[in-house]
Amino acid sequence: MSLLQNISNWLLSKKESPKTDKQFFSWNQLSKVLIIAYDNQLSEIVDFVTTCEKENKKVKVLIIYNGKPELAPKPPFEHVLMDKKQFSLFNIVSESFIQSLNAESYNMLIDLGKEDCVKSRSISKLVKASCKIGSFQDPIFDLIIDVDKTNNSHQFLKQVVVYLHMIKTA
Repeated sequence: MSLLQNISNWLLSKKESPKTDKQFFSWNQLSKVLIIAYDNQLSEIVDFVTTCEKENKKVKVLIIYNGKPELAPKPPFEHVLMDKKQFSLFNIVSESFIQSLNAESYNMLIDLGKEDCVKSRSISKLVKASCKIGSFQDPIFDLIIDVDKTNNSHQFLKQVVVYLHMIKTA
């Protein structure tokens, strides 16, 4: 791990997560989802977003993008493009951007980043959501779905749906 990444992780550990009522949702109860994805994962999440929209589940996708603005992807679903302006030197999301996200409430947050992705982890930690799902061990996630490292985001999201169908709530 680089020195910059170590500093980023330490700074992120000092930030407080918002206080929310934690709750697991079954697939049928789900109404508003926030997905954090990188621009190279967009083709892998289209099926999940389409399925959610068919079942009247509102989905917003935060796309972390490092390229030139004129070359930014324009996916066919609701999204917010995040470039380097929304992050500090240490790859931690800006307070103003988090405040704008926290103006809405989300049933579920799904982080498609990997363990070493400070940008997506900082968003996951600081956004209010009743249930947070990730693919690696971190205390910010309420549900961790361990997938084979060779699996892509499409396979991960299929597993999310399988687990949400298995959840029984009172």
